[in-house]
Amino acid sequence: MLGNRTIETRKAPTAGRGAERAPVTARARFREPGLNPFDVELFDLSSTGFRMVTFFRPDIGKHIWVNLPGLQPLEAIVRRADGNNYGCEFVNPLHPSVAKHLQVKLRGQ
Repeated sequence: MLGNRTIETRKAPTAGRGAERAPVTARARFREPGLNPFDVELFDLSSTGFRMVTFFRPDIGKHIWVNLPGLQPLEAIVRRADGNNYGCEFVNPLHPSVAKHLQVKLRGQ
């Protein structure tokens, strides 16, 4: 649920993925360059990317910034869109141990 709206989440495709994603439940801050940030819901996270759900409609190929809990803002590129679900790839992948720590920390929050 984002705010008072119910969000439908779909399982992300696995083809073409750089690293295995783990399911998470967390809020993050998202913004496009030049725009104000706002909250999004994260549902999958790996060292190479994440899946978010948002009512904002970023274009595929758009560079965005995401604030994951406990980390500085990270640049990512929107790679997939399916309804309100967006698959994003980090420009600079997370170290695998950082990704694993976040996956454990954000599982079921």
